[in-house]
Amino acid sequence: MVAATMTLVERALALRSVDAFRAVTVDQLSHVATVSREQQLAAGSVLFREGDPPGDLFVILDGRVRLEQNGAVVAVAHAGEALGTWSLFDEHRRRATAVADEDAHLLVLDRQEFYDVLSEHIDIVKSLVQDLVERLLSVAGVANDRERSR
Repeated sequence: MVAATMTLVERALALRSVDAFRAVTVDQLSHVATVSREQQLAAGSVLFREGDPPGDLFVILDGRVRLEQNGAVVAVAHAGEALGTWSLFDEHRRRATAVADEDAHLLVLDRQEFYDVLSEHIDIVKSLVQDLVERLLSVAGVANDRERSR
């Protein structure tokens, strides 16, 4: 297991692996990283439960976390993957229960502290919104292409 002593740059680079942050620069992510924290999760521990209110984002640094819906395993997340990404942005309740399959080392980004950083760094908001617009245009383009091909 990785020691819980990451530098700010290491935390920013870990956040870079989160798909939602793909358009955010490492410099911008360093601001976000200042409000992140490391967490150790013992095997068998529940990170969050299906139906819980939205909340923190979790990046798995080491270990494995399984996702369950109605008691059935629907996915297993590994090092470098994120859980709860969209919980930072929407109000939907958690769609699955997350349980550590083995001891895990996580990077946690608190939702409210993330909003506090965004309120102070509009450039990060611009990067997030620009990326979201590009994704929507891409999806719309795919939908238009499909419609034209019918």
